[in-house]
Amino acid sequence: MKIAIISDIHENFHNLILALQEMEKHNIQQIICLGDLMNSGIAKILATQSIPVFMIWGNNDGEKVEISLASKMANSVLTISTKTYDFLKFGDKKIFIAHYEDLAHPMAKSGEYDAIFYGHTHIRTIEKVKNCWVVNPGEIAAAKTKKATFAIYDTHENSIDMIDLVDPVSLRTPLMDAYFKANGDKMSLRSRALESESALKKSVIPTASSVFKTLTKAAKTAKVVVFSGLPGVGKSLYINQFQLIAQNIGKKVTVIQWDIARKSFESGKAAENFPMGDGVVHNGVKLSVGAWLMDTLKNWLDQHQTSDDLLLIEAPLVGHRLIELAKIQADDGMETFLKSEKVQFITPIPSTKVRSKIEEDRKAQVAEDAKVWTGAKPSVMLMLWKMICGIANEFGKNIPMEGQPPYDPDIYEFVFRKILQHRQFIPLHIDEIYPISIGNEADLHNMGSLAADEETANQYAENILQQYPDLSAIDKIVDGWYLT
Repeated sequence: MKIAIISDIHENFHNLILALQEMEKHNIQQIICLGDLMNSGIAKILATQSIPVFMIWGNNDGEKVEISLASKMANSVLTISTKTYDFLKFGDKKIFIAHYEDLAHPMAKSGEYDAIFYGHTHIRTIEKVKNCWVVNPGEIAAAKTKKATFAIYDTHENSIDMIDLVDPVSLRTPLMDAYFKANGDKMSLRSRALESESALKKSVIPTASSVFKTLTKAAKTAKVVVFSGLPGVGKSLYINQFQLIAQNIGKKVTVIQWDIARKSFESGKAAENFPMGDGVVHNGVKLSVGAWLMDTLKNWLDQHQTSDDLLLIEAPLVGHRLIELAKIQADDGMETFLKSEKVQFITPIPSTKVRSKIEEDRKAQVAEDAKVWTGAKPSVMLMLWKMICGIANEFGKNIPMEGQPPYDPDIYEFVFRKILQHRQFIPLHIDEIYPISIGNEADLHNMGSLAADEETANQYAENILQQYPDLSAIDKIVDGWYLT
């Protein structure tokens, strides 16, 4: 059985018709839509197809009543779930579908499903977690990526094909973007993205605080700002607040995020070279993404050297996640730039009080046996902290490693200062618990990050494989990530 997976149509009738025409060439027997129709007319097109259509709600389906009525038309083939996720079975294949990404990987790791499909980000991705496909078919709208795509899942072959539509159109124009940005609040638009943006406009950091002043100074003086650090220190919040500050002083911000950038390297031929292992990122992927980042950074600087634009990079560094930024470069020009004040590395360092509050909240939010969660589990936070303590000992400290070492902001700063010894290191000391008005933590990660296309990702992965034909050499490099 061949199933077409579509998502994020955003009332683009033209591209939807192109997709339906393309499906006719592939003997599609079922269509699954992952939400964001935005228009009941789109629902009427889906309802009048010759094959069954099943859809879940997205966050941009404001005409719910009208869309639901379309599914009840005479001879309608459209079935609508009551949720933004659902569980389906076709023959012996179990499928989980969701509009949002945060449910995808946890469900894949459960080992109960053959395929997971999600939308919302508009970015096409394909990877395997254990033996489960995890796929975002991309967008029909061509609004964000300028490409209109969908996926085909063959249940008999257990295979995924990605389809690019020829000559799609985009209904999103610079004029529209500017108008909705200026008038969205008074129009009470229902878009979650706009709601998140509106929430972030209400800064949660007092302007008189040292944290706000530090972020503002970086936004005014730096060309590139890199946020690094462990999960469970509030990094995502401060990255978003920094982006807001930079935009409010007139800076145009380009973003690169580790979690977004790496996904391009976890599908296609790149994934064949460096496959995921039980949800763990392959060390070859880490080196491939790092190589792509350094070239992307150089290209971005060449293109923006005369502008006041700013590049914001989310680089955890831990475990060789974009650690290349901290390593001494063979290119003297790049090394001179990276160690200059134009590049600032900010590491949020919560006090013991703030860290304790974060740990308490995480325990209340996430059970250790949870199959669906957002953010690192409490046990992962503790494991990573113990790893940092072990590194501190290698750098000369003498921390007892029996049991669980207590969190210590001084040790945290000591280790990251050592790792970033060749860079402008800025510890962002956090001693205040801020009221956060954003309801969904996943929204903090939705920043429009740059990412490699599939062909580019494959090429970088191939280059790393040629450079390190013995994969054990890659493992040794990654194991010593903190030795800069």
